[in-house]
Amino acid sequence: MVRSTHTLIVVGTAFGDRERMTRAFARKGAEVQLRRAMGSRDPQAIAVWVRCSRFFGLWKTWAHIGFVALDPSDPWAPKLDSGAMRVVRAWVHSTYVPLEREMPKVSVRVIVDSDAPDTLHKPGL
Repeated sequence: MVRSTHTLIVVGTAFGDRERMTRAFARKGAEVQLRRAMGSRDPQAIAVWVRCSRFFGLWKTWAHIGFVALDPSDPWAPKLDSGAMRVVRAWVHSTYVPLEREMPKVSVRVIVDSDAPDTLHKPGL
């Protein structure tokens, strides 16, 4: 297994309740999960869920804040589904959430183990 770290952009943060959840919980260092989005129109979609601490940290839930923007020539979904790639850890790397009505911008850092050498992210893309 080869371990590698990737920084990914989260898209779709302004739709539905995601903007409010991003503003409230997507802080630098916050834990995130990458989950396959089976109900999406895109069969390769991977959803980003952020950990939400409520009631002074006594109750923890997850909120969907968007989807990972990946290179279409190297989809992660089949690798995650087959077990050829496994997410070890993921967290919010940076956020930009302006006060005015604008789409929040979030990037996440992901550590993955994969069977193949680092073919997950092609340099220069």
